Amino acid sequence: MPRRTPMVRGFTLIELLVVIAIIAIIAAILFPVFAQAREKARAMSCLSNMKQAGLAWSMYTQDYDETTLPQLTGAGYWYLPLQAYVKNWNMMLCPSRSDTAGCQDGSIPVSPRCLGYGYNDGFVSDTGYGLSYTQTKDLRGNTLRPGRSLAAITTPADCVAFGDTYDNPGYSIAMDNILSRLPKGVSSGGLRHMQNFNFAFADGHAKNIRMQAGEYSGFGLVGIPASPTDALKWCSDPNIVPAAGFKASGYPLQSGMETCAQAVAGFYSGRVSVNP
Repeated sequence: MPRRTPMVRGFTLIELLVVIAIIAIIAAILFPVFAQAREKARAMSCLSNMKQAGLAWSMYTQDYDETTLPQLTGAGYWYLPLQAYVKNWNMMLCPSRSDTAGCQDGSIPVSPRCLGYGYNDGFVSDTGYGLSYTQTKDLRGNTLRPGRSLAAITTPADCVAFGDTYDNPGYSIAMDNILSRLPKGVSSGGLRHMQNFNFAFADGHAKNIRMQAGEYSGFGLVGIPASPTDALKWCSDPNIVPAAGFKASGYPLQSGMETCAQAVAGFYSGRVSVNP
């Protein structure tokens, strides 16, 4: 009697489709997790850059009679004198910033990529709220934002010096500049490092602050810390006011005589609509 060959049963089309659907579901769950893990790794690398740059900044201030970096002089922006202490342009690149538009300024060897970090020239730019004085002119007519004495900073451990920015070529972290290269209406959820920007502080330490994107009524796109308490870290002194004659026109301010604390309060009093 002939033997029967056992019938090999294959997968049906329905079973194959079910398996494919399960794989797709698992991939949809895992891919965002992998993306978050990569971004966290970039954020840690960025924070390490901030710590090293913070130490370089502290060395500069000690060499210059405890005076902070000028944000701008006739010789250029703040990152040029700092580089003499950092000695590594790549350390000024944030792993999560890769845009190149407008970054070719001739003084940065790592161009065309934009630097990743900006300077604290105040909660609002050019006001003198931060680590440089209100914008003025030197004897040759060059725009000047000179550094200030460390003694004028009320709490160095609670005052940011520089950190993550989307600005260029001045590379500022003022609220009206920090997101300047992003489109109007940009989502807060799309900001780098899952909204946790890294900053070096005036005492040399570094940590992250949660940031949001928003629209200031009558001005446009601004950055804004999620916490008003963190926003005060852009004030060298909460009671400082811009130099006499400063005009608030063109800035997210209500008056050229607002203190830094009042400017911060204005952002959280309904003038800024936070983008989700």
